Amino acid sequence: MQLEQLLQKFHDGTDLNLYVFDQENKLVEQFTTPLAPSFNAQTLTQIKQNNEKIALYLMTNHSSLGIINYDRFKIVGWNTNFTITGKGNYARKAPLLGYQQFSSLISLLYFTLFQTWPELPKAQKMITTGANIPVKENSAPSYEGYLAERELMDAVMKGNLTLFNKRFRSFIQHGNFGSFNQNELRSEKDLAISATTLYTRAAIQGGLPVSEAYNLSDQIIKQIEQDLTIPNYYEYTRSIGEIFINHVYRTKRKNLTSVIYKAQEFIVANYASIHNVDEIAEHLKISTSYLQHLFKKETGKSLIQFINEEKINQAKHKLIFSNKTVEEIAYDLGYRNQSQLSTNFKKLTKMTPIAFRKQYK
Repeated sequence: MQLEQLLQKFHDGTDLNLYVFDQENKLVEQFTTPLAPSFNAQTLTQIKQNNEKIALYLMTNHSSLGIINYDRFKIVGWNTNFTITGKGNYARKAPLLGYQQFSSLISLLYFTLFQTWPELPKAQKMITTGANIPVKENSAPSYEGYLAERELMDAVMKGNLTLFNKRFRSFIQHGNFGSFNQNELRSEKDLAISATTLYTRAAIQGGLPVSEAYNLSDQIIKQIEQDLTIPNYYEYTRSIGEIFINHVYRTKRKNLTSVIYKAQEFIVANYASIHNVDEIAEHLKISTSYLQHLFKKETGKSLIQFINEEKINQAKHKLIFSNKTVEEIAYDLGYRNQSQLSTNFKKLTKMTPIAFRKQYK
């Protein structure tokens, strides 16, 4: 099994955040939970000092780090303690694995790679902190906050977990389900219930039967009321959204033939590199004409229309939530130049990318 597949499966099974660095200590791949932070410069500097086959560190913020040197790579397992920052009552620390559990996972990963158990070194102290995800100090409604919420709910409607996780970071920074009240558990529960209500409506719009959606909502709200603590409100509400997405995903798989759903998934994952519909048909191992006919019949849209809409939706997100130029965004989305993006953007939105950005900036 290739290293990438092995690490992906290990992360999927354990939720341990894994980062892979090359010999120049450049990050080449990561397998992480949606809200996991990136390594900061201080952490990278200390990683460079390690040349042992396996090393463990305890950090001053009570998180822990394991480093395995494998082939030409440093594989880093990070049991991180990150914080959502903003107003004082927005600080939320992620729940951590115990150190013994973490060291056991690192040992298991080592055995998976080398087929032998390691002699774990004594943990070394390391001065560093988990990265922060900032939120706005002013929680008043804004265009950015409205769009962040709308995009998040759109991902629920689509049953697209990957898109949802990407959008959740933007939502944390620009929108919110409400305001915390003196940092109390009751306030957190009320906000979690508010989030559940939004997810329920989005799931119904996405095709989840009304009875199933409200039954699921009732079960989740009962669980929220039973919980005695919510140590990480943001991950808590993200996980609730993931439950609804999985239900919508299964519903959509029932309503569309397998080939059309796979075509949509392929487009969403590769919209920037697809040059023509023949590539999609080749990936699915069917004829282009049959794919085009079936796609139009089941979705009411042509393949080209679906691809263009996906690109423009991505362009909207980048125009609002990044400072990239229109030209940079065009290349990110696979367009040959800025003019091609502007033409397609105006065709679908009736305005130029710059005019669209000015509405929200």
